[in-house]
Amino acid sequence: MQFTYCPVCGTELVAQERFGEVRQCCPRSECGYIFFLDPKVVAVVLVEQAGQILLGRRNHDPGKGLWSFPSGYVNRGEVVEEAARREVKEETNLDVKVLGLLGVYSESDTPNVLIVYRASIGAASAELKPQAEEVQELGFFDLDALPQLAFSFDRRILGDWAAARARDESKLSVRVGEE
Repeated sequence: MQFTYCPVCGTELVAQERFGEVRQCCPRSECGYIFFLDPKVVAVVLVEQAGQILLGRRNHDPGKGLWSFPSGYVNRGEVVEEAARREVKEETNLDVKVLGLLGVYSESDTPNVLIVYRASIGAASAELKPQAEEVQELGFFDLDALPQLAFSFDRRILGDWAAARARDESKLSVRVGEE
C-alpha cells in the first residue's frame, strides 16, 4: 500500500530513509508525517474436541478449497481473544472457550502476525454449521488424517499443538501419580 499525498496536510509524499528503512514521508518539517506500513494481526483458533482439531475448507483466496483453522483479522481496538471467539462464531456458528495462547507466528516478508489460541467448544454452543461466505465445509480431524492444508504456518501450529498436548498429558499423569 502506498499513499501519494500526506493524510495530515495534503502535501505530496517523498521517499526518505527514516528509522533504517526508506519510507514515504511528508517533506514539510512542520508536519513530519511518516507512513509506517504496519503488520496485520490475525487471530487463529485451534478448536479441540476429543483429541481432534476443527478445520474449515476455505471459500476464498488465499488457499481457496484448502483447509485451515478458523481465523481472521483483528479489528483496530478489538481485544485479540474476543476477535478469536468472533472469528470462530462467524465461520462455524460455534461458541468457544479460549483455553490459552498456543503461540505467536510470523515470517519475514509477510505482513501477517498470527496469534494462535487453543479453544474448546462452549457448553451452550450452537450446532456446527459452515458459514458459506467464509468456509465451504467443516470437520474434526486426527493429526494422522489431515486434509490438504492452506498455509505454511498450519504445520508449525499443529506441531506446537501436539507438543502442548503431550506436556498437558505429562502434567496430568504426574498429578495422578502423586495422589
